[in-house]
Amino acid sequence: MRLQKKYLPIILFTVVVPVLLGLDFLSKYLTDGRYLVVIPRVLSFSSHHNTGIAFSWFAGAGLWLILVTAILCVGSIVAWWFFARRSVFASVAFALFVAGGFGNLYDRIFHGHVRDFLTLTFFPQFPIFNLADVFLTVGTILISVYFIRESFRKEKGEFS
Repeated sequence: MRLQKKYLPIILFTVVVPVLLGLDFLSKYLTDGRYLVVIPRVLSFSSHHNTGIAFSWFAGAGLWLILVTAILCVGSIVAWWFFARRSVFASVAFALFVAGGFGNLYDRIFHGHVRDFLTLTFFPQFPIFNLADVFLTVGTILISVYFIRESFRKEKGEFS
């Protein structure tokens, strides 16, 4: 029995989210409380706890950040379902964003902070981050690309 093409984006989303969450959880577990130079003068794993968001903005905001993150995660799933579930590209983009959001949400709820560990040693002013942050960033960029591309298609009269 052959998989119908229309279900591929939905299957991708439902598989990619838990796989990425698993990678995020595993990476945080393996690096928590540890320091490791991965590539000298480029990348190291250095365990840090962040109660805020990027650059430690809103540090200590606790419950407020949990609520905002939960709303954004659920809202992203709803947006994907209504606007982009037929696109493989958009499904992967939203899966990245949702996995990143839920990865950091889990940390906030069960640890009281986000566990960061990726340190760009060649750029010491750059904040320490984690895989969930990477997923969120890449997902945001790809979602933006998707909607910009769709707006151009609609402008030209093309429909996907």
